[in-house]
Amino acid sequence: MYFRLVREWGREKGINNYSTQLNKLFEEAGEVASEINHERLDSPELVDGIGDLLVTIIILADILDIDLYNALCVAYDEIKDRKGHTSNGNFIKTETSSTDD
Repeated sequence: MYFRLVREWGREKGINNYSTQLNKLFEEAGEVASEINHERLDSPELVDGIGDLLVTIIILADILDIDLYNALCVAYDEIKDRKGHTSNGNFIKTETSSTDD
């Protein structure tokens, strides 16, 4: 329901420029990064920032006529069988040949 409401809100506000929306996505990501870098991990601003990231992604996908569920399925299908290891909380995929990706 909220995905539909966000798409409708973006359309009502005339948000239809993918380049501008992409810049907004980076701006919101910067706000999230600031909260995390300052270790404000329980701040309302962090929750709001992550929500704002979702809103910008939903609107950007709508502008580009990309189905978010399909995009998530494509991304998951790409990563689900990746081999690698985790180091310091980061997954590092094993290098593969270009035909494997």
